[in-house]
Amino acid sequence: MIETSFLALADYCRKNDFTGWDVFDGLNSKLFINSPFYRSKLFRLAWIQFFKHSPINLRKFVFVPKGLNPKGLGLFAMSFFAVNEIEEGKALLNRLLEMKSEGYEGTCWGYNFNWQARAFYVPSGTPTMVTTVFVANAFLDYYDITGDRDALKVSEGCCEFILRNLVLWEEGDRLCFGYIPCEAARVHNANMLGAALLGRVYGHTGKPELLEKSRKAMQYSLDALNKDFSWPYGELPHHQFIDNFHTGFNLVALKDWMDSCGDFGWEDKLINAYRYFLDTFWDDNGCPQYYHNSLYPIDIHCSAQGIVTCERLKEYDRRSMEMAHKIGRWAITHMQDKEGHFYYQKTRFYTNKASYMRWNQAWMMYGLSRLLKNTSKTKSLTT
Repeated sequence: MIETSFLALADYCRKNDFTGWDVFDGLNSKLFINSPFYRSKLFRLAWIQFFKHSPINLRKFVFVPKGLNPKGLGLFAMSFFAVNEIEEGKALLNRLLEMKSEGYEGTCWGYNFNWQARAFYVPSGTPTMVTTVFVANAFLDYYDITGDRDALKVSEGCCEFILRNLVLWEEGDRLCFGYIPCEAARVHNANMLGAALLGRVYGHTGKPELLEKSRKAMQYSLDALNKDFSWPYGELPHHQFIDNFHTGFNLVALKDWMDSCGDFGWEDKLINAYRYFLDTFWDDNGCPQYYHNSLYPIDIHCSAQGIVTCERLKEYDRRSMEMAHKIGRWAITHMQDKEGHFYYQKTRFYTNKASYMRWNQAWMMYGLSRLLKNTSKTKSLTT
């Protein structure tokens, strides 16, 4: 079931050349860009939220072009590496090298659309922590397989970008990385993902600055754990929510950092936070719950990251791999279209079947590839 689903999804993505719409790309609308409303933060935010929540995908009617998303390409590349399709993954890395953001120290990537959040506005191409980290990890996966030093150098350049452009605050043994340059919002998944990348590169290079800065960043976000071992999204008042997939990001980032740096001092906290994740965000059948106190919306991103989290932390709870397979089977049964792609969300009243290339397809392809890799299906699966 998992292999058949993966092959159908990979075929769909290839046919579309890994190009598509994104859940947050509404501001790419040529109609909206040329209207006076575009200059208003309130209207930009409302426009994005309208397209995000609309049960009907109206993008082609307001001239939102399909595009290539660097984070999506990074996830696709990692998926191919996981199933031993090395050359296909490498081809995507070559495309990524042509999409780097310019004008910053180091190596970095951003989204292919303008993006308005409540805390900040991000023009297209502005490098972000999250995008840069996932692309860097794709290059590191390739380095781990092939020993290609050029791939490692790309990831070292990403660490340089983070250290030179994204340090928001540092004092004593604490540090917080930002989401984008010149913005002050403190978001834990971005901070921990950055720390995990620095830790992973440290594991290959032994550069002491990477270990020092990454440990400080991890300590900052570990301090934010609630007493019940839940993680708020960030520090701002409207960032106090506790949700499924961002919690998964944090857990995997911490596990990756510990493995790379050989420091397991936070292992007890990780185990308890992972137990909270399993107990809080999942039904017995593998259906995801979005928030700690709310089922809806049922989001495919939660399913994908849930698989990755359970597979990555499998040593910490005997339920892990059984739950990972339950999550995969539930998503395939309830969210995969006969054409191979996965739907975006289920709400209480309808299913949003929009096919988003990064949010849906890249993430589910990566999640399924981790299941296949873990079950020893390591031969080439896509030829």
